[in-house]
Amino acid sequence: MAMTPLMVDLAEKSVVIIGGGHVAERRVNTLLESGASITIISPEISEKIRSLWETGLLNWQQKDFETEDLAEAFLVIAATDNPDVNQAAAKATPPNSLLNAAADADQGDVHFPSYFKQGKLSIGISTNGASPMLSAKIKRQLQLTYNSDYGNYVDFLCEVRQLINHSTLVKTEQKSILREVLSEDFLNNSKQRQMIERLSERSTMK
Repeated sequence: MAMTPLMVDLAEKSVVIIGGGHVAERRVNTLLESGASITIISPEISEKIRSLWETGLLNWQQKDFETEDLAEAFLVIAATDNPDVNQAAAKATPPNSLLNAAADADQGDVHFPSYFKQGKLSIGISTNGASPMLSAKIKRQLQLTYNSDYGNYVDFLCEVRQLINHSTLVKTEQKSILREVLSEDFLNNSKQRQMIERLSERSTMK
C-alpha cells in the first residue's frame, strides 16, 4: 500500500476511538493537542483515559460500539484487544471517514507515525508498518540532533522570514540572509538577537 505523508488539521473534527485500553490511550495522547473532538466508545477505560474524561478533555460512551456511533466521524480508530471487534469497526466505518486500525495497519487508510515535536518543528518517521521498532530507534537518534534548542530556533527562523517579507531588501539579499540563518551558528541566542536587530532596521513593520 502506497501511503502519502500529510499534516492534517483535526481541530473540532470528530474522532471516534473504539476501545479504552493502552492502545487507545496512546492514540489519545497523540491527539490531545490537535483540538479534535475525541469520543471513546468502550465498556471500560484505563485510569489515564478516565482522568482525561473526568477533566472534560474527551467524551466517553460506556458501551459496546454500534454502527451508528461512527456516522459522523471524520476519523475512526479501531483500538481494542479483540480482533473481531476491530474488524467489525473497520467494516462499519463510513466510506467518507478515515480509518486507523491500530492492530493491523494494512486494514486502515491512516497510519500514526513515530514522531516528536520541538515547538513548531514536527518530525515523523514511518516504515509503513514494517518495523515500528525501527521507527522508534530512528526517532531517538533524531531527537539527539534536533533537541529542544530547535524549538526556539524555528521561532527565530519564522521571525526572520516575517521581517524579510516586510523589508526594503531586494530579492537577492533576502535569499542570501535566508540561507545564512540556516547555519547552526544561529542556534546561539546571541546570534539570533543580532540578526533580528539587523533586519529590524530594514523592516517596514511597525
